[in-house]
Amino acid sequence: MNAEQIIKTQLTFYREGNAGCLFAAHASAEPEKFGWHFVVSDVDQKQIETLIQSAVGDEKVSTQSIIFPKVLTWEDLKGLLLTLVKIPTISLGQEDECEGSACLGYRLKIEADSSWILGFGGFDFLPKTRQSLFTEIVFRCKPKPEYQQVMKESEKGVLHVAHMDMQGMRENKFKALWYGSMNHVEEILGRSSDLRSKAKTTFAIPTNLYEELKKGTP
Repeated sequence: MNAEQIIKTQLTFYREGNAGCLFAAHASAEPEKFGWHFVVSDVDQKQIETLIQSAVGDEKVSTQSIIFPKVLTWEDLKGLLLTLVKIPTISLGQEDECEGSACLGYRLKIEADSSWILGFGGFDFLPKTRQSLFTEIVFRCKPKPEYQQVMKESEKGVLHVAHMDMQGMRENKFKALWYGSMNHVEEILGRSSDLRSKAKTTFAIPTNLYEELKKGTP
């Protein structure tokens, strides 16, 4: 597959509602309209840094997705995670355990704010809502818009992909997607969402694999 085909395939994952979030399903039909930008990358520190800086500096981009089609195995994913923490603007802000998984939350510094990075990939140990064909990280790269009303207040100084502007969506549709998303996530997971699948967690990996990761060897 070339980059265009890879992006198209990944967009299908969202469009079909497999991530659970119905707002993502809605936005994936017209990602450019919502400032959602997709790129394909190797696991290369300089390349990833350049893509992050480009997204932050581009006024047309509010949400950036970076797809890593070569990250297919745990060793590949481990290499990506070790690469991410080498980037000066990225840190590991959460290392909490939940039901046998280490819930790792990677944070991207955007001026004074901390952007929560979401992770997806073709790994059986990830929650169903995070199991996409290709490995991907997604993050908000612009300040939170000034909404007239919100369904849930986010933590001060925190940015996440749910801050995507729905471009004048009517209130009744917005609420339908909000409550529908919560129900849809539970349907996919077969249970209530927990820390493994929540937005503050980038990747939830088995604790034994996390022990390997902590050794710091790709």
